Amino acid sequence: MALEYSRQIKISKNRKAQALLDKKIATAAHLPNLSASGLYFYKPDALEYSLDGGPLPTYKPDQNGELQPNVMINPQTGDPVMGSDGNPVFNMYAMMPDMNLNLGLEGVTSAGIQLEQPVYMGGKIRTANKMAETGIAAADINMELKKSEIIAESDQGYFQYISVKAKKKAAEDYKVLLDSLVASIDASVQEGMATRNDLLKAQVKRNEATLMVQKANSGLQLARMNLCRIIGLPLESKISIDEKLSDNNKTNEIQSNNNSPELRPEYQMLTRAIEMGHYEEKMARSEMLPKVGISAGYNYFGGLEINGRGTEEMAFSAMASVKIPIFKWFEERNKVSKARLQTEAAQMKLEETEKLLQLEIAQARFNLNDAIKRLELTQSALEQAEENLETSRDRFDTGMERLVDLLEAQAQWQEARSNKIDAQTSVNMMHTKYLKATGKLVKL
Repeated sequence: MALEYSRQIKISKNRKAQALLDKKIATAAHLPNLSASGLYFYKPDALEYSLDGGPLPTYKPDQNGELQPNVMINPQTGDPVMGSDGNPVFNMYAMMPDMNLNLGLEGVTSAGIQLEQPVYMGGKIRTANKMAETGIAAADINMELKKSEIIAESDQGYFQYISVKAKKKAAEDYKVLLDSLVASIDASVQEGMATRNDLLKAQVKRNEATLMVQKANSGLQLARMNLCRIIGLPLESKISIDEKLSDNNKTNEIQSNNNSPELRPEYQMLTRAIEMGHYEEKMARSEMLPKVGISAGYNYFGGLEINGRGTEEMAFSAMASVKIPIFKWFEERNKVSKARLQTEAAQMKLEETEKLLQLEIAQARFNLNDAIKRLELTQSALEQAEENLETSRDRFDTGMERLVDLLEAQAQWQEARSNKIDAQTSVNMMHTKYLKATGKLVKL
């Protein structure tokens, strides 16, 4: 329920969805692009142009039927006669009249479809796909990281609730013992076999036990509310958990001297960051390489009038383009150098984080071993306290032990029981932290 409720998990799922869309976007870059375009242009006034006429040179056929310039030849030199402007003089000229052009632009239209296909983009498209795949992997790792954090928090809230519930039961049992003792001493006082001072001492201890039960009840309510918060229920929700703390010390799950952090999401995230850095280098380098593309189109053009005569045309076109970067003031080279430095920084961060994670794993293992040892000691102490309480009660019933000693034995039993509950809780919590530190919490 905690995983389903957590907003962090929902955010991680959102990021995963974004990464999947990035992959689809990168894949689409391989495919041809089909587009359509249209244009409408209106100008009420026509454009008028005038071309001046004048003499035009003439040509005549030679013996082979090919046209040759009809230039005037100097009979003495055999060279063309040159005019004052430095141009050859022709025997005959044709006169071209002045020409007036009228361009009508009242409703010029064009429309067409275009198909474009990238052929080679310097490796940019392939690198973008690799980056998208790395992004998906990073999103999955981030999801695992958030799950481990939520499971660890849920375990802590759960075992805290179980612990407080067990302490409440221990406090109630302790109070039952004192209730029985107070009743027994009160009867003895009535018979003159015990003093009122003994009764008052027992009643003081019972009052302390009553307060202990009250505090345990309050603590249990707070633990319940905290657990409801973690799993996404209203704070006033009623929950029922019948599980009890066990004496399983988890020893068989500890791997001695294994501090490898490779299963940790934090470690894996940094390795993905290094991969992303390498792809950033390739992406920057692709801007320095040639780019090749092809396109084809089919277009319609109409509405233009020349001297009152309309034009209309439909045509197919094809084109290949090559773009070669030559010089951009070292912009792309600097981008490559920057990406390389970022990758080196990510590598150094991974090396530093790896050592910190190894220390964290070692500390978690030591803490779990300490908790297991503490559980063994508190179990032994509780057994001794129970035996001592039974002996003390028997001696008190036969008049061979003072009330103070019995009350102390009961208090020691209560303390030993509470210490064991704390030790059991600590083992479970330290076990969760150990699994989280080794990266195995989510994989169980």
